Amino acid sequence: MNSTALLVKQTQDAHSWTNKLIDSIPKARWNDTPDTLASNISWQVGHLVLGEYYHAILVVTGFDDEISQKIDLKAHNQRYGYGSIPSEKAGQNKPEILKEQLLFMQHKVIQNISGLTLKDLESKVEQPIKQKHPVATTKLEAVSWNIKHTMWHCGQIASLKRILHGGFDFGL
Repeated sequence: MNSTALLVKQTQDAHSWTNKLIDSIPKARWNDTPDTLASNISWQVGHLVLGEYYHAILVVTGFDDEISQKIDLKAHNQRYGYGSIPSEKAGQNKPEILKEQLLFMQHKVIQNISGLTLKDLESKVEQPIKQKHPVATTKLEAVSWNIKHTMWHCGQIASLKRILHGGFDFGL
């Protein structure tokens, strides 16, 4: 398996695990913010939409007009970006819209990384905005970080799921 195929497979797996968890939580509970985690499903999903875009598209291939036409990324950054407070942002987007945006972004990420060559992966990240990537200097590192970031939030979603609606066994 080549590097691109491996990254695509790992990204698809991270998306699958995350989506299974998200889908198991009733939308009526998405804005519930338990004191123990100070987060909620709406914020987690909105944050993943933003994170997927930044880590696997923006710094890898640059701005994507189709995404910016479909999703208000500036509003997402204010609501779900680093430093935003989940409990203050609860209810600002409907769960159905957030889930649709996440699925769209996940599709765009798979499409984007599927076309990368080894030479692309070894090249420096794009710097279309002033903010430097927090961990990556190459596109390979950025896509790899996207997988880790997604799984980090998958774990937070699993913790929220346990608190809000019981555990989830992934069919294991």
